Amino acid sequence: MRELNDDAFYSPTTFAELRGCSIPTAQEIFNEKEFPSESFGKEKVALGSAIREWYRKKRMKGE
Repeated sequence: MRELNDDAFYSPTTFAELRGCSIPTAQEIFNEKEFPSESFGKEKVALGSAIREWYRKKRMKGE
């Protein structure tokens, strides 16, 4: 399994591999309002450090 790199950009496909979910599920996550993705050409991408921060905030809300 690959590890999330803070300085790399991730597509929904790569995110799905890292998270162990389906590509459609990853695309749904990338389309969520609070998820830190941005459009890059025809695809959405998210910076690794932003994904990590999103998970951190999500965990804090759930506690």
